[in-house]
Amino acid sequence: MSTVIDCLRSLDRKERFAVLRQALGFEQTAPELGDCFRKRLSACINLSVPENAYVAMDYHLDWILLALHFAKNPPAKLGEAFPNPGFDINKDQEDTDLLVAFDTAGEVPSATHLVMIEAKAYLPWTNKQLASKTRRLRKIFGEDGTWGDGVKPHFVLMTGAKSEKIQTAAWPAWTKHSDGAPFWLEYHLPRRRKVTRCNAGGKPDKYGGHLRLDPVPRSSE
Repeated sequence: MSTVIDCLRSLDRKERFAVLRQALGFEQTAPELGDCFRKRLSACINLSVPENAYVAMDYHLDWILLALHFAKNPPAKLGEAFPNPGFDINKDQEDTDLLVAFDTAGEVPSATHLVMIEAKAYLPWTNKQLASKTRRLRKIFGEDGTWGDGVKPHFVLMTGAKSEKIQTAAWPAWTKHSDGAPFWLEYHLPRRRKVTRCNAGGKPDKYGGHLRLDPVPRSSE
């Protein structure tokens, strides 16, 4: 794999994903995307996602930025201070829900693709959330998604159903189709229920002495 992907792997400190890897039997090997998901993602971004793609959960955008930098400018020694290259690091905890990174075989020039997937299961998107995320992605990858050294970013929304309420006019060009529609991946979700505290009449009330069981709509329904 490319130097960029090696750097991405070295910066991943997410405990939840580390636990999940252990629980699923990936202590000594890298986790792999399921064939069905991999094929659907390939169709979404119009690229063939390989079986050995690097996968990470809740991956910080800071780490992506630093991995791109370190691939070109590795620090001299671990634990040794080095000049800040001008990045606004550790200002917030913005991340991507799922990061899939891979090199494309046979592509000239060779390219490393970074697919950042934002997922919403049972809650709707807000345009404020997506505006904040895409502003940060513009700072990292620019308006047209160029970083240099063949790094190509992709931004994908994963929801239970498409939403007509998402406003993409201010998004960078590379985060959407030419007609302004987001790149979308269907989230195959089971039905779930939620418990709401309420009064005897069923009206939501945080001090109520009753409970109500409601169906949970899937995102964008």
